[in-house]
Amino acid sequence: MIDIPITIIGGYLGAGKTSLINSILTGDSPPANLAVLVNDFGDINLDAKWIEEKSPDGKIIGLTNGCVCCTVRDDLLAVMEDLYWARLQRRMPRFVRLVIETTGLADPGPVAQTFFMDDEVAESYLLDSILTLVDAKHAPLQLNDRQEARRQVGFADQIFISKSDLVDADALDALQHRLKHMNPRAPQRAVHFGEVALSEVFDLRG
Repeated sequence: MIDIPITIIGGYLGAGKTSLINSILTGDSPPANLAVLVNDFGDINLDAKWIEEKSPDGKIIGLTNGCVCCTVRDDLLAVMEDLYWARLQRRMPRFVRLVIETTGLADPGPVAQTFFMDDEVAESYLLDSILTLVDAKHAPLQLNDRQEARRQVGFADQIFISKSDLVDADALDALQHRLKHMNPRAPQRAVHFGEVALSEVFDLRG
């Protein structure tokens, strides 16, 4: 049994998911043997020195530190199974941890359910945590109007508040109080351009 830990990174449009992933991949001590599923490479800042090879179909990029990045173009369950077999058959760099960036409009519930509904996936992967980015400037309106934004907060094991420098102290305090009321079990922390310690991202056992 492999049990590769999974970290899901969610948050409404523009909340800073890509900034967090960039911080993970390009920080001072980026994790080795990490796979990342993203929706679009266009916003991921992969410097040329990180890129080792690119597959013909554009789905997989190998990184020099052992990381891999894949675009989520197909059904998530199929992608997870493809990753599993590609790893076993050594058609890609070995990875021991997986990060999934969801779309800004994604409901994290069905994404999380993927890791319990399929026996093969459940035997290969272990859902470690769901991280949610919340945009301090736009969150009050988003939480009022968008059910997806509310569910992203509700499912979170850890909440990172971005763009806190764009609001005053009272507005930030009000947002934190609201988030605490919506999800009292999830720790909150303001972050700057996705810069967080890896200990706050991985092995949270949410």
